[in-house]
Amino acid sequence: MTSVPSESKEEESRSHLSELLKVEGKLALREPTGLVMGIAVPIVLLVVFGLIGIASPGNVANTGFTVLDLYVPVIMVFAFIFLGIYILPVTLVRYREMGWLRRVSTTPESPSRLLGAQMSVNLVLALASILIVIFGSESIFGAPLDVSIPYFVLSVVLSIAVIFSLGLVVAALAPSQSVATGLTGGLAFLLLFLSGLWVQPAQVGGPLATIMYYSPSGAAARVLLDSVFGATPPLTAVVTMVSYALIFSFIAIRYFRWE
Repeated sequence: MTSVPSESKEEESRSHLSELLKVEGKLALREPTGLVMGIAVPIVLLVVFGLIGIASPGNVANTGFTVLDLYVPVIMVFAFIFLGIYILPVTLVRYREMGWLRRVSTTPESPSRLLGAQMSVNLVLALASILIVIFGSESIFGAPLDVSIPYFVLSVVLSIAVIFSLGLVVAALAPSQSVATGLTGGLAFLLLFLSGLWVQPAQVGGPLATIMYYSPSGAAARVLLDSVFGATPPLTAVVTMVSYALIFSFIAIRYFRWE
């Protein structure tokens, strides 16, 4: 007898989440910044570095990798950064500033589902960018990828966990949308540099290379690079990323405000 109301509540909960996903999806199409930065720009970067790789087929700084090889993971990290560091926190802070999160909390719907719907939309865009980069680099530009599925899945999960949890830290701490925009812009620029977008760690060497390798975005690019070429990601990089994810998640949960 008691299972009927429970099943009804579960169905109602799934229905509410489905509606939230539809709303967030429509908003993403109306304000296509996520589509542009998460999909269109990675496509442009793939074409640019693919053409550079064709023009300069040699390996970079005696790494054994071509320009395109090195930038396959960097382009994926680029998409993660703009979706998780810029789009996600700015959107959540805007919702909080508008009072939307508070209003949702007064309805039968949980604010956490709104957060889940927003993250789901960005995760879908991140998945799309991954597929575009992997298949585009291999089928169009001939990158000799040898994707190790288990390591690649682990690398993607850790990369998204680290970058998105850092974005949630910004959403938790930023008092307003204008502050969030400034913070995310500066943080995104720094993470893009550390990921190797403008210069690879192997090209700079020394302490700066070490900082890049063990930064959130640099470690992400490093484990993704190994996993798409059939190698085992360094344990130190994996442990570093797990540590980042745990620390950022703790801070985000501890300080996140719904109003």
